[in-house]
Amino acid sequence: MANITDWIGRERRRVEVLAPGDLARLAAVLDRPEPPLQVPPAWHWACAVETPRQSQIGPDGHPLRGGFMPPIAAPRRMFAAAEMRFAAPLLAGVETEWVERVASISEKAGKSGPLTFVEVERRISQGGALCIAETQTIVYRPAPTPGEPAPSPVAAPDDADWRVTITPDAAMLMRFSAATFNAHRIHYDRAYAVEVEGYPGLVVHGPLIALSLLEALPPGRAVTSFSFRAVRPLFDGAPFEACCKRVDGGVELWARSADGWLAMTARVGLAP
Repeated sequence: MANITDWIGRERRRVEVLAPGDLARLAAVLDRPEPPLQVPPAWHWACAVETPRQSQIGPDGHPLRGGFMPPIAAPRRMFAAAEMRFAAPLLAGVETEWVERVASISEKAGKSGPLTFVEVERRISQGGALCIAETQTIVYRPAPTPGEPAPSPVAAPDDADWRVTITPDAAMLMRFSAATFNAHRIHYDRAYAVEVEGYPGLVVHGPLIALSLLEALPPGRAVTSFSFRAVRPLFDGAPFEACCKRVDGGVELWARSADGWLAMTARVGLAP
């Protein structure tokens, strides 16, 4: 097998017009009355997405490893965290450059076995000016062991200044998968999610939870930065709360499951 560290520094670039239809599909999933022409924070996840051919996807629905992403053997994959900075407005209908780079690959010991973390830097520009700088953290985990206990949960804070309740059902997860062209089967194939990856139901997408937190923000000052970290998965059919609390320089956000556990933490920076 190839040495996965050889993938550090690997880069890919593409240029294409940012399609208004990409925003329209995501707006429908998030129940917005009409699609925006200026891309809201993190909505770029649904724009100019990777579109591998059917023969280029693996058994989990993700693109085959060994192309841009390293050929990591561990079968389970999760979008674990992201940090992004919004430097300038990103506009629909404008030619856009996307540059992605594998910044680092590291391994750590987890309770269920070794974990491999891959950091991918993304730079999105229009008219030669940087609009969004993002670093994504993807984690690869071993297959579940029968009878393996779930990680100990962490209680979510209960001191939100405001909160919104979201109930993600199977149709919502399928529509979000379609809007982001995400074929990962844990989000729409219940038999696969339960029998192969060992989850109790369909897994709510990390980006969908993160976008739900952003959608809970009241209108006001422009968002200049956003970061999130996944803590515990959420599943279809169970409501969760998107919680927000004002802090110096921005807003702290978190996702609180129906039974009170912390599912995601996030922070937003706001313009003065």
